[in-house]
Amino acid sequence: MGGCAQPATQGGTIVDADRLRPLPLFEGMSDADLRRCAEMFQEAELLQGSGLAREGDFAYKFFVVLSGEVDVLRGFEPVARLGAGDFFGEMGVMSGERRNARVVAHSRCELAWMMSWDFKTMGEQFPEVARRIDDVVAERMRSVASSDDGAESTPG
Repeated sequence: MGGCAQPATQGGTIVDADRLRPLPLFEGMSDADLRRCAEMFQEAELLQGSGLAREGDFAYKFFVVLSGEVDVLRGFEPVARLGAGDFFGEMGVMSGERRNARVVAHSRCELAWMMSWDFKTMGEQFPEVARRIDDVVAERMRSVASSDDGAESTPG
């Protein structure tokens, strides 16, 4: 598996706000705010087996799963399977550290993604979205800490 994802369709299409509306991360946003937020995202459709993020790589993209599923692995150990409404890539983008996991498309999937500078802007313009991401990051950090103690973990 290479570092590049194998797109089923080329990215570059701005995400329609209606694709974000049902997702918990964007719950309660006004139509205008949801449209502004959606304009920061690009959409991509990926084939099963496509690599989305490599452990140890620099993090510069944040992803939201719109449909399908992705697998999160540390080393070669599965950590979690994420589906529609879940997101990943936030820990590396927020910390500036390298990615702590590898993410692979488990099935054909559609993703919304944004660059790190748009992620920062989204957090500044939509503090409720930032708070929801922070809550998930805190949960994932606890899981990482407990996995370091030998317990099972769910990722980030």
